[in-house]
Amino acid sequence: MSEIETVQNLHPDPRCLRERGTWRGQANADGEKHRYALADGAPTGSVFAWTPLTNEQLAGNILYARINAAQDVLDKLNVEGAPVVAKQGEWIAASSPVASNRTIAVTNGPFTLCEVGCYSLEDWEKLYDAYQRGVIEYPWVAGPRDATMAGEIGPWEL
Repeated sequence: MSEIETVQNLHPDPRCLRERGTWRGQANADGEKHRYALADGAPTGSVFAWTPLTNEQLAGNILYARINAAQDVLDKLNVEGAPVVAKQGEWIAASSPVASNRTIAVTNGPFTLCEVGCYSLEDWEKLYDAYQRGVIEYPWVAGPRDATMAGEIGPWEL
C-alpha cells in the first residue's frame, strides 16, 4: 500500500455535490456542483465550503478547496482567518489552528466549488509531497472508499 492510500479526507462530501450554506450569498446548480455568488445588493458574502464539519472539527487540520472561477477571483482566493499553506491556480490549502469560521469569500466574484478536503497535518504532507512529485494532479483525494463502491479498484480514489 502506498503512502497516499492511507490518507483520510475527513470531509463527508469532498466532491461538493451538496449545496453549501452562505452568508449574504446565493447558490445555483452548476451541473452536479453549485455556483456561488453574492446575494443581490449584498456588499460582501461568503460560502461555508467545509460544511457540515463544525469549526471545532476543522481546528488543527489543513483545509483544501478547489474552485472554478475567473482569474481575478482565483488571484484573490483565500480562506477566512486561516494562514495559507499552499496555493496554485484554482486551489488553496490553509491551516485552521483554532476553532473559528472558515469560509471562502464571494465578494471577489462568483465561483463553482469543485472539491474540498480536511486533512491532518501528516496526511496533508503526504498529499502535497505526491503533488510536488507529479503523482497526482491536485493535492486532494476523496478519501477511503466504502461498501457502496464495491467492485471498484483501490481503497481510495482521486
